[in-house]
Amino acid sequence: MTTDCHNCGRTVADDFDLCHDCMATLVKNLESVPGLVSDILITRSRQDRMSSNLARGKSAETALPIRLDQYDQRPTQRPFDALTNELVTWARDLDALIGGELDAALDSRGLRDMVHRHRHSRRPDPASLSQDGALDAELAAIWLSLYANDLRRHPAVAELFDGIEDAIARCRKAIDRLPELSYKGPCPHVSYDEERQPFTCSADLYVERGEDYVSCPRCWTHHRVRDLEREIMDRAEDQLLTIAEINRLLVHLDLRIPQSTLYNWAKVGALQPRAWRQADGTKSTYWIRRSDPPLYTIRDVKAVAGERQTRAE
Repeated sequence: MTTDCHNCGRTVADDFDLCHDCMATLVKNLESVPGLVSDILITRSRQDRMSSNLARGKSAETALPIRLDQYDQRPTQRPFDALTNELVTWARDLDALIGGELDAALDSRGLRDMVHRHRHSRRPDPASLSQDGALDAELAAIWLSLYANDLRRHPAVAELFDGIEDAIARCRKAIDRLPELSYKGPCPHVSYDEERQPFTCSADLYVERGEDYVSCPRCWTHHRVRDLEREIMDRAEDQLLTIAEINRLLVHLDLRIPQSTLYNWAKVGALQPRAWRQADGTKSTYWIRRSDPPLYTIRDVKAVAGERQTRAE
Protein backbone atom coordinates (compact mmCIF):
# COMPACT_ATOMS: atom_id res chain seq x y z
CA MET A 1 0.00 0.00 0.00
CA THR A 2 1.28 3.47 -0.87
CA THR A 3 0.51 6.98 0.29
CA ASP A 4 1.71 10.52 -0.44
CA CYS A 5 4.30 12.27 1.73
CA HIS A 6 2.67 14.90 3.93
CA ASN A 7 5.44 17.42 3.22
CA CYS A 8 6.61 16.99 -0.38
CA GLY A 9 3.85 14.88 -1.94
CA ARG A 10 6.16 12.08 -3.10
CA THR A 11 4.77 8.56 -3.16
CA VAL A 12 5.73 6.66 0.00
CA ALA A 13 5.83 2.91 -0.57
CA ASP A 14 5.77 1.85 3.10
CA ASP A 15 2.57 3.79 3.92
CA PHE A 16 4.12 6.28 6.37
CA ASP A 17 3.16 9.97 6.33
CA LEU A 18 6.72 11.19 5.67
CA CYS A 19 9.17 10.03 3.01
CA HIS A 20 12.78 9.23 3.87
CA ASP A 21 14.06 12.52 2.38
CA CYS A 22 11.72 14.70 4.46
CA MET A 23 12.56 12.64 7.54
CA ALA A 24 16.25 13.27 6.87
CA THR A 25 15.51 17.01 6.60
CA LEU A 26 13.74 16.93 9.96
CA VAL A 27 16.67 15.13 11.60
CA LYS A 28 19.13 17.62 10.10
CA ASN A 29 17.09 20.54 11.45
CA LEU A 30 16.87 18.89 14.87
CA GLU A 31 20.66 18.56 14.89
CA SER A 32 20.93 22.27 14.02
CA VAL A 33 18.99 23.35 17.12
CA PRO A 34 22.07 23.64 19.41
CA GLY A 35 23.67 26.00 16.88
CA LEU A 36 20.40 27.90 16.62
CA VAL A 37 20.28 28.27 20.39
CA SER A 38 23.86 29.51 20.38
CA ASP A 39 22.90 32.20 17.85
CA ILE A 40 19.86 33.16 19.94
CA LEU A 41 21.99 33.58 23.06
CA ILE A 42 24.45 35.77 21.15
CA THR A 43 21.67 37.88 19.64
CA ARG A 44 20.01 38.21 23.04
CA SER A 45 23.21 39.55 24.61
CA ARG A 46 23.85 41.92 21.68
CA GLN A 47 27.15 40.20 20.90
CA ASP A 48 26.13 39.97 17.25
CA ARG A 49 27.02 43.64 16.80
CA MET A 50 30.10 43.99 18.99
CA SER A 51 32.57 46.75 18.20
CA SER A 52 36.34 46.34 18.23
CA ASN A 53 36.47 47.74 21.77
CA LEU A 54 38.02 51.00 20.59
CA ALA A 55 36.70 54.46 21.41
CA ARG A 56 34.37 55.58 18.63
CA GLY A 57 32.37 58.24 20.42
CA LYS A 58 29.61 57.89 22.97
CA SER A 59 25.87 58.18 22.44
CA ALA A 60 23.65 60.28 24.63
CA GLU A 61 22.15 57.18 26.24
CA THR A 62 23.86 54.11 27.59
CA ALA A 63 23.01 51.01 25.55
CA LEU A 64 21.18 48.24 27.37
CA PRO A 65 23.16 45.02 27.89
CA ILE A 66 20.39 43.01 26.20
CA ARG A 67 18.43 43.55 23.01
CA LEU A 68 14.80 44.58 23.58
CA ASP A 69 11.94 45.21 21.16
CA GLN A 70 9.39 48.04 21.20
CA TYR A 71 7.48 46.30 23.99
CA ASP A 72 10.61 45.99 26.19
CA GLN A 73 10.72 42.25 25.53
CA ARG A 74 13.50 40.16 24.06
CA PRO A 75 12.49 39.60 20.42
CA THR A 76 13.94 36.09 20.50
CA GLN A 77 12.17 35.05 23.72
CA ARG A 78 8.73 34.13 22.38
CA PRO A 79 9.96 32.06 19.41
CA PHE A 80 12.56 30.42 21.63
CA ASP A 81 9.94 29.53 24.28
CA ALA A 82 7.70 28.15 21.54
CA LEU A 83 10.56 26.05 20.17
CA THR A 84 11.36 24.69 23.63
CA ASN A 85 7.72 23.82 24.28
CA GLU A 86 7.38 22.12 20.88
CA LEU A 87 10.52 20.02 21.23
CA VAL A 88 10.02 18.99 24.86
CA THR A 89 6.33 18.14 24.27
CA TRP A 90 7.08 15.88 21.30
CA ALA A 91 10.07 14.31 23.07
CA ARG A 92 7.91 13.33 26.03
CA ASP A 93 5.16 12.12 23.70
CA LEU A 94 7.59 9.89 21.82
CA ASP A 95 9.12 8.67 25.07
CA ALA A 96 5.68 7.56 26.25
CA LEU A 97 5.25 5.52 23.07
CA ILE A 98 8.64 3.82 22.93
CA GLY A 99 9.80 3.90 26.55
CA GLY A 100 13.06 5.62 25.70
CA GLU A 101 13.86 6.73 29.28
CA LEU A 102 13.93 10.40 28.33
CA ASP A 103 14.50 11.72 31.86
CA ALA A 104 17.60 9.60 32.33
CA ALA A 105 18.91 10.69 28.94
CA LEU A 106 18.35 14.38 29.70
CA ASP A 107 20.48 14.05 32.84
CA SER A 108 23.23 12.08 31.12
CA ARG A 109 26.60 13.56 30.35
CA GLY A 110 26.69 11.83 26.97
CA LEU A 111 23.66 13.71 25.63
CA ARG A 112 25.04 17.02 26.89
CA ASP A 113 28.35 16.33 25.16
CA MET A 114 26.47 15.67 21.93
CA VAL A 115 24.68 19.02 22.33
CA HIS A 116 27.94 20.90 22.70
CA ARG A 117 29.44 19.15 19.70
CA HIS A 118 26.52 20.38 17.60
CA ARG A 119 26.89 23.96 18.77
CA HIS A 120 28.69 26.49 16.60
CA SER A 121 29.86 30.10 16.84
CA ARG A 122 28.78 33.05 14.75
CA ARG A 123 32.40 34.22 14.80
CA PRO A 124 35.54 32.30 13.81
CA ASP A 125 36.95 33.03 17.28
CA PRO A 126 36.14 29.92 19.35
CA ALA A 127 36.14 32.02 22.53
CA SER A 128 32.84 33.56 21.43
CA LEU A 129 31.06 30.19 21.64
CA SER A 130 28.43 30.26 24.33
CA GLN A 131 29.53 28.58 27.56
CA ASP A 132 25.96 28.14 28.86
CA GLY A 133 24.93 24.68 29.93
CA ALA A 134 22.78 22.62 27.59
CA LEU A 135 19.20 23.89 27.55
CA ASP A 136 16.02 21.84 27.37
CA ALA A 137 15.39 22.71 23.71
CA GLU A 138 18.84 21.48 22.70
CA LEU A 139 18.66 18.29 24.75
CA ALA A 140 15.19 17.41 23.47
CA ALA A 141 16.17 18.12 19.86
CA ILE A 142 19.26 15.94 19.90
CA TRP A 143 17.39 13.17 21.73
CA LEU A 144 14.65 13.22 19.08
CA SER A 145 17.24 13.12 16.29
CA LEU A 146 18.53 9.82 17.72
CA TYR A 147 15.12 8.19 17.20
CA ALA A 148 14.50 9.01 13.54
CA ASN A 149 12.90 5.65 12.73
CA ASP A 150 10.55 5.88 15.71
CA LEU A 151 9.68 9.46 14.80
CA ARG A 152 8.71 8.40 11.30
CA ARG A 153 6.39 5.74 12.74
CA HIS A 154 4.74 8.22 15.13
CA PRO A 155 0.98 8.33 14.44
CA ALA A 156 1.04 12.15 14.49
CA VAL A 157 4.30 12.57 12.58
CA ALA A 158 2.71 15.05 10.15
CA GLU A 159 1.70 17.36 13.00
CA LEU A 160 5.09 16.81 14.65
CA PHE A 161 6.91 17.72 11.44
CA ASP A 162 4.93 20.93 10.89
CA GLY A 163 5.16 22.06 14.51
CA ILE A 164 8.91 21.58 14.84
CA GLU A 165 9.76 22.99 11.41
CA ASP A 166 7.60 26.10 11.99
CA ALA A 167 9.12 26.70 15.44
CA ILE A 168 12.65 26.44 14.05
CA ALA A 169 11.78 28.79 11.18
CA ARG A 170 10.41 31.43 13.57
CA CYS A 171 13.59 31.31 15.64
CA ARG A 172 15.76 31.70 12.57
CA LYS A 173 13.70 34.70 11.48
CA ALA A 174 14.14 36.34 14.90
CA ILE A 175 17.93 36.13 14.72
CA ASP A 176 19.78 38.98 13.09
CA ARG A 177 21.51 38.33 9.79
CA LEU A 178 25.02 37.06 10.40
CA PRO A 179 27.68 39.70 9.81
CA GLU A 180 29.58 39.42 6.55
CA LEU A 181 33.21 38.41 6.88
CA SER A 182 36.05 39.39 4.59
CA TYR A 183 39.24 37.41 4.07
CA LYS A 184 42.47 39.09 5.20
CA GLY A 185 44.96 36.43 4.20
CA PRO A 186 46.85 33.76 6.20
CA CYS A 187 48.18 34.45 9.68
CA PRO A 188 51.82 35.61 9.29
CA HIS A 189 52.86 34.79 12.86
CA VAL A 190 56.08 32.76 13.02
CA SER A 191 56.49 30.16 15.79
CA TYR A 192 59.06 27.47 16.52
CA ASP A 193 58.52 23.72 16.80
CA GLU A 194 60.11 21.34 19.30
CA GLU A 195 63.30 21.27 17.26
CA ARG A 196 63.43 25.08 17.19
CA GLN A 197 62.57 25.15 13.50
CA PRO A 198 60.52 28.18 12.43
CA PHE A 199 57.11 27.73 10.84
CA THR A 200 54.32 30.13 9.87
CA CYS A 201 50.88 29.72 11.41
CA SER A 202 49.04 30.38 8.09
CA ALA A 203 45.53 30.04 9.55
CA ASP A 204 42.93 31.91 7.50
CA LEU A 205 41.96 35.27 9.00
CA TYR A 206 38.45 36.71 8.57
CA VAL A 207 37.11 39.98 9.98
CA GLU A 208 33.83 41.85 10.09
CA ARG A 209 33.49 45.18 8.37
CA GLY A 210 34.83 48.00 10.55
CA GLU A 211 37.01 45.84 12.78
CA ASP A 212 40.51 47.22 13.45
CA TYR A 213 42.06 44.10 14.95
CA VAL A 214 41.65 40.34 14.46
CA SER A 215 42.77 37.40 16.59
CA CYS A 216 44.07 34.28 14.89
CA PRO A 217 41.78 31.32 15.71
CA ARG A 218 44.80 28.99 15.84
CA CYS A 219 47.69 30.78 17.56
CA TRP A 220 45.66 33.64 19.13
CA THR A 221 48.06 36.27 17.83
CA HIS A 222 46.48 39.71 17.44
CA HIS A 223 46.91 41.47 14.11
CA ARG A 224 46.11 44.97 12.95
CA VAL A 225 43.72 44.69 10.02
CA ARG A 226 45.33 47.62 8.23
CA ASP A 227 48.71 45.84 8.27
CA LEU A 228 47.17 42.66 6.87
CA GLU A 229 45.47 44.61 4.08
CA ARG A 230 48.72 46.39 3.24
CA GLU A 231 50.54 43.06 2.99
CA ILE A 232 47.84 41.67 0.69
CA MET A 233 48.00 44.72 -1.54
CA ASP A 234 51.81 44.59 -1.67
CA ARG A 235 51.58 41.04 -2.99
CA ALA A 236 48.86 42.07 -5.44
CA GLU A 237 50.78 44.98 -6.97
CA ASP A 238 52.44 42.80 -9.61
CA GLN A 239 49.50 40.54 -10.33
CA LEU A 240 48.11 40.70 -13.85
CA LEU A 241 44.57 42.07 -13.68
CA THR A 242 41.97 43.66 -15.93
CA ILE A 243 41.13 47.33 -15.49
CA ALA A 244 37.83 46.43 -13.82
CA GLU A 245 39.63 44.18 -11.31
CA ILE A 246 42.25 46.85 -10.64
CA ASN A 247 39.54 49.45 -10.08
CA ARG A 248 37.97 47.32 -7.34
CA LEU A 249 41.33 46.84 -5.58
CA LEU A 250 42.34 50.51 -5.71
CA VAL A 251 39.66 51.34 -3.16
CA HIS A 252 41.65 49.43 -0.53
CA LEU A 253 44.75 51.46 -1.42
CA ASP A 254 42.88 54.75 -0.96
CA LEU A 255 43.49 55.51 -4.64
CA ARG A 256 40.21 56.88 -5.96
CA ILE A 257 40.91 56.65 -9.67
CA PRO A 258 37.74 56.44 -11.80
CA GLN A 259 37.51 53.41 -14.05
CA SER A 260 36.97 55.72 -17.03
CA THR A 261 40.34 57.37 -16.28
CA LEU A 262 42.06 53.99 -16.28
CA TYR A 263 40.54 53.13 -19.65
CA ASN A 264 41.64 56.53 -21.00
CA TRP A 265 45.22 55.96 -19.81
CA ALA A 266 45.19 52.62 -21.62
CA LYS A 267 43.71 54.21 -24.74
CA VAL A 268 46.39 56.92 -25.02
CA GLY A 269 49.19 54.45 -24.23
CA ALA A 270 50.16 55.82 -20.83
CA LEU A 271 49.21 52.46 -19.31
CA GLN A 272 50.65 49.54 -21.24
CA PRO A 273 49.29 45.98 -21.01
CA ARG A 274 51.65 43.33 -19.65
CA ALA A 275 49.68 40.38 -21.05
CA TRP A 276 46.29 39.24 -22.34
CA ARG A 277 43.91 36.76 -20.75
CA GLN A 278 42.72 34.02 -23.09
CA ALA A 279 39.35 32.28 -23.05
CA ASP A 280 40.70 29.30 -21.07
CA GLY A 281 42.11 31.59 -18.36
CA THR A 282 45.74 31.34 -19.38
CA LYS A 283 47.82 34.46 -19.95
CA SER A 284 49.70 35.29 -23.13
CA THR A 285 52.27 37.99 -23.73
CA TYR A 286 50.82 38.35 -27.24
CA TRP A 287 47.41 39.63 -28.29
CA ILE A 288 45.90 36.63 -30.08
CA ARG A 289 42.13 37.22 -30.17
CA ARG A 290 40.19 40.44 -30.23
CA SER A 291 38.09 39.21 -27.30
CA ASP A 292 41.15 38.63 -25.05
CA PRO A 293 41.13 41.35 -22.34
CA PRO A 294 44.42 43.17 -21.69
CA LEU A 295 46.02 42.77 -18.28
CA TYR A 296 47.81 45.44 -16.27
CA THR A 297 49.47 45.75 -12.86
CA ILE A 298 48.61 47.98 -9.95
CA ARG A 299 52.28 48.98 -9.75
CA ASP A 300 52.05 50.46 -13.27
CA VAL A 301 48.79 52.24 -12.42
CA LYS A 302 50.38 53.81 -9.35
CA ALA A 303 53.38 54.90 -11.44
CA VAL A 304 51.16 56.61 -14.02
CA ALA A 305 49.12 58.25 -11.27
CA GLY A 306 52.33 59.55 -9.66
CA GLU A 307 53.55 60.98 -12.95
CA ARG A 308 50.24 62.74 -13.61
CA GLN A 309 50.23 64.22 -10.12
CA THR A 310 53.80 65.47 -10.50
CA ARG A 311 52.91 67.18 -13.77
CA ALA A 312 49.89 68.81 -12.19
CA GLU A 313 52.01 70.28 -9.44
